[in-house]
Amino acid sequence: MGEQEQGLITERIGFAWKNFDDQQAIIRAADLKAGYLVTFLLFFGASTIPLAQQVLPKLRWRTTAEILASGLYGVTYAIFAVGFVVALYLISHVLTPRIARHHAKPSDGRELLYYEHVVRQPSSAAYFEAMAKVTPEEMLRNVTDQVYELAMICKVKVDSLRAFSQAFKVTLVAWFLSTGTGFWVMTWMK
Repeated sequence: MGEQEQGLITERIGFAWKNFDDQQAIIRAADLKAGYLVTFLLFFGASTIPLAQQVLPKLRWRTTAEILASGLYGVTYAIFAVGFVVALYLISHVLTPRIARHHAKPSDGRELLYYEHVVRQPSSAAYFEAMAKVTPEEMLRNVTDQVYELAMICKVKVDSLRAFSQAFKVTLVAWFLSTGTGFWVMTWMK
């Protein structure tokens, strides 16, 4: 391999490695956002249940105002409950650890970056030997394989985070309406 070709491979590996780092940063950011949002979601759930225990027995269905307040509370509480469950389900897809999708058994010169591929090596010495034998092209292939793997993980996490965001917004609006209506019911329905 000529010096120019070696330089090109090194440049490509550097570019791929930068992409690898960027993918990891996006995945960490998605996990961090999901962690913050699930905390808020759990707060909403924890504050809604005790209020419901006090409001539900006080719902009345006689006058127009009682029907309106009771109906609004019931509908918004139901929307909140469904949204809460859907949002928790979706956020679990963001926070779920991912596993290797490719190759059950390591092949020579391949699968040298991802932890699940590395631990499939029979020993530390075998992994060292595999690394010692790798060519620059195989190094580039290892990095690009891992970038592709990370891109798939990133897509699943970001898509799930977007879907969660929609469910979270619906749940948040339902929480505000349910809580406001619940306090309204508590003040005038004694």
